[in-house]
Amino acid sequence: MSLKSYLNNRLERPLLKRFAYLGSNQTSGCFDKKLAYLASIAEEESWHHLDAQTSKDQSILFYYIVHTFDRCFHQAKITISDDEREAFFNTGLITNQGAEIFGHFEKNLHYDAADPQSNYWYLKGFVRDSERIFMQKCPKKPALATFYDHHEALHFNPELPIRLNFDHMIHDNFHRLPQTIKSLDTQTIYHIFEGAIQLLLKKIRRNYRLPVPQYYDGRIMFLVPLNILPNDTIIIALEKIREEYIANTVLTLPMAYNCARLIHRPDKDWLTGLTP
Repeated sequence: MSLKSYLNNRLERPLLKRFAYLGSNQTSGCFDKKLAYLASIAEEESWHHLDAQTSKDQSILFYYIVHTFDRCFHQAKITISDDEREAFFNTGLITNQGAEIFGHFEKNLHYDAADPQSNYWYLKGFVRDSERIFMQKCPKKPALATFYDHHEALHFNPELPIRLNFDHMIHDNFHRLPQTIKSLDTQTIYHIFEGAIQLLLKKIRRNYRLPVPQYYDGRIMFLVPLNILPNDTIIIALEKIREEYIANTVLTLPMAYNCARLIHRPDKDWLTGLTP
């Protein structure tokens, strides 16, 4: 069977939820508890945003797993046993001891082939490559998801200009701007952004770690903290088009961190919203 044949017809859902039943919130097998277990065995990392209501919030990990699976699916990097009773994908995470961690699916006991909304698979949980279930049931270790063809794609060129797509950035993303700037007139906001962009280029030329790559819509873009006012930092997305970077959109810090975390863990400063 092709991977697509395992998807149910709930097109509005992420691929992971179309591929597998993740568990009921009313049982011990709920997805949140599986994510909590994953966080407990993976290398130590903060999986919640600083503005989260509780440290139990796992929104970053949720986003990471859902989109990592999405990429594994599109790259056909999901291993399925010959009897179609077990399936695995590479989470891209490792334990403190270096063991790789994989998502583990079992055939759903409640699968109904006559129901197009039924899930063939059930997400059993997450396993290390040293565990017996993985060694016995996984016929081939699933490969890591990749988000770029060559490492050069991750390198930001500070010699190229940055052009501001002002109408899209401001008018379409006005709700993401700090309150201190929303009360200003459009022309003043434009001049503030133009000055901030020029300062940003100077900072990037002195700190190559400032632009963080993200994978979006099948291509690599860059996320950069932009200091528009002394106490206000926003994140802008830069897309390389020919020989310049276009600043198309504004992201909140949680949105930006989620996107950046898919490729690698950003520096601590991205958690605080401060530029390095």
